[in-house]
Amino acid sequence: MDNERSKRIRDFMQDLFRRYNCLRVHTPEAKTENKFCGVEKSPFWDVVVLTTFDAAQRESFQRQIDFKKKHGQLPEVSIRVVADPPNQKLGVGGSTLHVLMELHKEFGDELYQRKVLIIHSGGSSQRLPSYSVLGKIFAPVPAKGLSMNCSVPQMFDLKLAMYLPFCELLGPGVFVTCADDIETYCLHINSLDMKSLESADVVALGHPSSLSTGKGHGVYVIGNYVTQSSTCTSSVQECMEVLQKPSESVMRSRGAVFVKEEGDISKEQVWSDSVFWLSSRVCRDLLEWYRKNSPLSSELDAYAHFLPCLGTRMVDAKPSDFKDFRFEMLPILKDFSLKVLLLEESEFYHMGTMEEYLMHFNIMRNFCEELAIVKNTSNSHDCCIVKVRENLPSSFENGMIIETYFSGPTPTITVPQDSTQFVIENCHINLSFKVDSDIIMSNCVIQECSNVSFLNNELNLFGNLLYHTVPIVFKGESIYVTVAFDLTANMKSVSKDLSNIYNYGCSISDVSRILGYDVREMVPSSSSTVSLWTARMFLGGSTAAESFWFTHHAINKIKHEQDGEALQTSIDGAIVDSLKIIQFLDSTTTSGSSTDDSDSIDRDLERKWWC
Repeated sequence: MDNERSKRIRDFMQDLFRRYNCLRVHTPEAKTENKFCGVEKSPFWDVVVLTTFDAAQRESFQRQIDFKKKHGQLPEVSIRVVADPPNQKLGVGGSTLHVLMELHKEFGDELYQRKVLIIHSGGSSQRLPSYSVLGKIFAPVPAKGLSMNCSVPQMFDLKLAMYLPFCELLGPGVFVTCADDIETYCLHINSLDMKSLESADVVALGHPSSLSTGKGHGVYVIGNYVTQSSTCTSSVQECMEVLQKPSESVMRSRGAVFVKEEGDISKEQVWSDSVFWLSSRVCRDLLEWYRKNSPLSSELDAYAHFLPCLGTRMVDAKPSDFKDFRFEMLPILKDFSLKVLLLEESEFYHMGTMEEYLMHFNIMRNFCEELAIVKNTSNSHDCCIVKVRENLPSSFENGMIIETYFSGPTPTITVPQDSTQFVIENCHINLSFKVDSDIIMSNCVIQECSNVSFLNNELNLFGNLLYHTVPIVFKGESIYVTVAFDLTANMKSVSKDLSNIYNYGCSISDVSRILGYDVREMVPSSSSTVSLWTARMFLGGSTAAESFWFTHHAINKIKHEQDGEALQTSIDGAIVDSLKIIQFLDSTTTSGSSTDDSDSIDRDLERKWWC
């Protein structure tokens, strides 16, 4: 049943991608390549907005958008990049209102006649550090139907294609989504009650989910809902109440649980949230409140503070029932109508962490099936690039190689365990190596360099890690840093004591001891606390390859002392003595300016490297 459902979703998504491709065919080369399209162009958004957390990230995003425009990868649509105000954490709700205020300055009340797509894409991406610089919205998603001019599609392309039907179905207002979630679905438009949809002030998409999923999401309570046992449909339903990350007992007591019949199998489910649309009427009232109350004193979250104020059960609710922003939002929102567009054939996928990133591209078969994910987009499609066991080629069922360049005699990547998950993206590989367990490699260069000697014939890249190489500016000089973190690392854990922060299976205080680092150098001078996000742990190199081997050698030394792992490399001692350990990740949260005493991301060099 699930396979048939995934196939129907795949067919719908592929048709959706074809329709979207017709919108973005506007360069001569693209028109020639896609002359077979033959599909009538669909209505599209009047404005698309990406949000960022600061001006430096806004500049980085704008450069990537300009690159995509230049190469005919985007529709002819107005795209804005709006940074949050300095030193403010707005939340999804606050950031939405800030965007509305900025757009109103430009369009005036004509804004309320426009259809706006807002993609909240700011943030430092601490849980997926390989996209801390360029942003998760520009992460590759190799969906076959979205490829154009030999380019690998990105999350941004997927987002623009994904919501095309809702641009057609919904009136002027804002459609709000985030950069790290994907919704796949099969929309049965003919089954929709269009009058009910047109009368709504707020429309949200609802997805059938398990009760365990509902505990970590918003859940919609739909009264008197009966599932379709024979043919799955899409429908528009009045929402009674929105529960935010409810317990199982709360879901049951509030009537959120329903039974889904599939043949002889019955299973309990709830309708979980994802994206939503606010009508112009709602936007106008919220913007009026924001003008009077900005700057905000704390984060205003749309999912926790907007949506729970809606629903038929909230009409009689009182502001005094709440102590957070709902105290102020309830009088504004409770009389607006919330309708949920129930997508019985749909899935909600979240790719915001290292583990989720690996899992979706490796073991989540439905995800790969529904988006028609291409497993290998490198310059070499020789099946012997990856060997699960000696002389046995991999079928790429549990691995991804994205936009990676293999040079020289064909290097071999050996994966001893067929259950090992790996994503190798945007890398340059010139040497053979083995991966002994799950791994993410991003932007890395694997080749020989003059300051590194290899001690044996077999290179082993330590697993259960994310490796990511980034160019930075350190004291006015462009260098490279390769960071490496446990896939399960708690990047946000903060402490005054290095012994409370862990990586590579040991505390950072042990890391400093084994590597001979001065503990005082590892802690940012501007802070009394440290985290994996801010600790100075990595040696910078003059080349990307050099920085990779510096980091690999450091991990090797740690594992040599802890587990007796044989050393694989030796580093020129004179070179190491001349280097300093580098603070990298916390610099992504700054303006990006370089001073003599700090380091910053070389965003221009990073863009050239990736593009």
